[in-house]
Amino acid sequence: MRQAQTYKPSNTFSFGGFILMFISMLVAGALLSWLYVILQAVIPLIYLCVLITIGFGAAIGGIGAVFVKVYKIRHPGLAIAATMIAMFFVYIFHWCVYVARDYDKYSYDEMKTERASEYFLGITDAQLNSAKISGEELAANFMTTYKQHKIHEVEFSALEKEYFTSKQKDMYDRNVSIWEYYDYDKVLGKTTSEVAKSLENIKGKNAYDFYINYRNQPKHSIGYLLVHPGDLFSDICDINSVGRWTMRSSRHSFSSSSRSSTTNNNVNGILLWLTWLGEMALMFIPAAAIVSARAGSPFIEQDNDWAITDKPSLSFKFVDPFPGNANGEKQFKAAFMNDIDSLFSLQPLLAQMGSLNTFYTATYCHSKFYTENYLTIQHTRVTNVRNNQRTVTNIVKKVKVDADYIATLHGMFGYPVPANCPGTNRFAQAQQQAEQQQQDYAQQSYQQPQQQDYAQQSYQQPQQQDYAQQSYQQPQQQDYTQQSYQQPQQQSYAPQDDFSSGDMDGIDTSNIDLSSLDNMNQ
Repeated sequence: MRQAQTYKPSNTFSFGGFILMFISMLVAGALLSWLYVILQAVIPLIYLCVLITIGFGAAIGGIGAVFVKVYKIRHPGLAIAATMIAMFFVYIFHWCVYVARDYDKYSYDEMKTERASEYFLGITDAQLNSAKISGEELAANFMTTYKQHKIHEVEFSALEKEYFTSKQKDMYDRNVSIWEYYDYDKVLGKTTSEVAKSLENIKGKNAYDFYINYRNQPKHSIGYLLVHPGDLFSDICDINSVGRWTMRSSRHSFSSSSRSSTTNNNVNGILLWLTWLGEMALMFIPAAAIVSARAGSPFIEQDNDWAITDKPSLSFKFVDPFPGNANGEKQFKAAFMNDIDSLFSLQPLLAQMGSLNTFYTATYCHSKFYTENYLTIQHTRVTNVRNNQRTVTNIVKKVKVDADYIATLHGMFGYPVPANCPGTNRFAQAQQQAEQQQQDYAQQSYQQPQQQDYAQQSYQQPQQQDYAQQSYQQPQQQDYTQQSYQQPQQQSYAPQDDFSSGDMDGIDTSNIDLSSLDNMNQ
């Protein structure tokens, strides 16, 4: 049993590479912010905007991952910290772009089309020219009147009140003076002489030229907002109080035409703050995940390079031994972490077996000569076959295995062992041993009947010899018996040579009349 050992980064990094990584993410994030804000403004689908947000963060993370790879930064914690800091500044820059465009679209464009006197004072140039007094006297009367009257004396419709910014709502609730509410200190000036000059020069100018060029008020551009974070945050709060889009669409809807409606359907307040917080998370998480994955991927110290992932990679799929068990993944992980060779107990999922709804997939990366190898195992569950929808879960990641393990993995699926891999295919060895055992068993099974036949033949041969000997002896005995049986007969019936005595085998024939016998025969 060999317990699993996962890869641990060495936390080594290049300071110069770290700085370049940070700067590159800032620059790339600043450039991409323009494109991101424009796409968010013109795309009406919220779901598509969510994907764009994720892609924005992933693009910046991908740039950081490139520098992590090139400068061999193997410190995931430091890489993530640098990414978070870079993303924070990128996020601030994104807000600068957003607010600057918001001013251009909803304030400056309108100011360029309206007369300054009508836009700021609510009176025409002709009315200013027809005034009986002018100069500082007119300015003093103007200042006195607007400072004495309160904002509650101005009639606002319910819809106009609904579009108040947070700052305007606060001033209206406090019932400040008209002078303070419209911020005439910036529009006209603080002193009587300054106001008198402003009233004289306001004639014939549009609101934008008068306010930005003549009054020299700062334009809320990207550069200005970057160095004035207080004004940036104030503008963000004002946008939040009014809202810029609805739940049906992400298009900006705050315009003069939208104010003609009876209600404000724009998302604002707490819900909008939560939306922006979610947007921030969708940017930060992909960027951090990509950089962390790159910095935490196996690095081969003796090669001074990152581990190699073969492309195209071979398919190592295994049949799920617990397809209907909800705890099957946990059981397999526990068994694998206790013994990495338990993977070889699974049945390989070969092409001729077709597709399954649940299976395990093994992938690996390796050093140049396969001295270090790291295995990753995923579990796939097909949830919708028609739409090819599936859920992929990482079971184990970056588990160290030796060259024999890689060679055996290839052997199980019938793949050739990689050229630089010095490992031994234990799967092939096991097959050879099994085949040898079968051959030995078959040979033993073949030899055993021969030995039995030889033994039987050896056992039967003496019997046959005895039987043959008996058969050989038996005729001799029979012949001898026959001879013995025939010999007395021959002795009894054979004529004797001596007839003179008249005896026939001891019978007295002297008294027999032979002549009479002869006559009878004739």
